Amino acid sequence: MQIKKNFLLKRFTTMAVGGPAKFFVVAKSEKDLLSALQIAKIKRLPWYVVGEGSNLIPSDSGFAGVIIQIQYSIFHIQGNVVTVGAGYNLLKFINQLNRRGLAGFEKMAGIPGSVGGAIYGSAGAYGQELKDRLVTVRIYDGRGFRTLAEGQWRFGYRGSIFKQRKDWIITEATFRLEKGDAKKLAKISRDTIKRRAIKYPPGLKCSGSYFKNLLVRDIQVPAELKTAVMFGKLPVGVLLERVGAKGMRQGGMAVASHHANLLYNAGRGRASDLKKLSTR
Repeated sequence: MQIKKNFLLKRFTTMAVGGPAKFFVVAKSEKDLLSALQIAKIKRLPWYVVGEGSNLIPSDSGFAGVIIQIQYSIFHIQGNVVTVGAGYNLLKFINQLNRRGLAGFEKMAGIPGSVGGAIYGSAGAYGQELKDRLVTVRIYDGRGFRTLAEGQWRFGYRGSIFKQRKDWIITEATFRLEKGDAKKLAKISRDTIKRRAIKYPPGLKCSGSYFKNLLVRDIQVPAELKTAVMFGKLPVGVLLERVGAKGMRQGGMAVASHHANLLYNAGRGRASDLKKLSTR
């Protein structure tokens, strides 16, 4: 088990922000996870579980506790049912499914992060949602490992019970996919990645779209914006553009000039800069 002391979180997060974590532990198995939690208990320190750092904005002052990165990356397939570790990279997972002709996530290619992080945030793109193929989720709940089934995870738009129960740690998940054509699935994923690269150029220090889009069912969409609605959502970037958000800056953080819902680190940006920019 890898343990790092005073590890700078800005080296880990895609936004390149965050001060030092007192301890940073890489857990590659459920045994490692229990060991990391034991370290936190013995040292009487708070702990926090992370994936690949793509959706995190740690404080500039860091975290005076134990950061546990889940890298548990098993992959087991039986027919069209796949069990995968929470630490498995999401794009790698999708590519594995594509090669085996298993459809359901090919349009989500390019979303950064791990499978566990994607479950936590109820990730989705272009009409596909991770939750729609989920069969079970294995978690550690502080007392032991157990399996959750449909009806127990309370998924919503980019939300889940895991955001409410932060003491529950996702370790693996099982999905049921559909049969598809491997070559066609791979092409869809390649095209999706190319489309995403226009909005999120490779190497840009960002977390993708910053604010959640608006569910049409929850709002009254003005007539002039109805053509912008996609998959039952009104892109919040459309609204941000109308109020002049493009190109705004705060310290080292900025809003992209080509995408009003893309906040990024333009150079030596701090978490405090991002907070101010996102609330202006």
